[in-house]
Amino acid sequence: MIEQAKTQEEKIQVLEAERSKLAEIIKLESRRQAALDRIDSLERDATRILDELENLDRELVLLDEQVGESSISEEIRRLRERVKAREDQDVIFRIGSRVYRIDRDIIKALPFGLGNPLLAYVRIADKLEKTVLPKLRQ
Repeated sequence: MIEQAKTQEEKIQVLEAERSKLAEIIKLESRRQAALDRIDSLERDATRILDELENLDRELVLLDEQVGESSISEEIRRLRERVKAREDQDVIFRIGSRVYRIDRDIIKALPFGLGNPLLAYVRIADKLEKTVLPKLRQ
């Protein structure tokens, strides 16, 4: 009986260890399955988003064609270019009816360090044109 008791205790310990290992395996497998489910969900979302993006691209092409046929499309294009130039901090100036754009990096690359003072001068002139000249014209 003592031998059986020891054997029973050993069996219980072995079973407890196996139960603990199985619990850990189940825990890991459930995490793995959750990750796979999330990947699947994200892939479905990505497919849906790409389809929507393609539809919007096609719609934009159609709209651009319609705008391209209108008489103001050239003005819109020039306005977009000017806005982008302002965002890039390029120098824009007008002489008569012509508008000129000079890339900021080209000005900064002038020899003898003349680029930065020239940019500062242009910025000051731009601010004066927007603030002082309108008041003088009134």
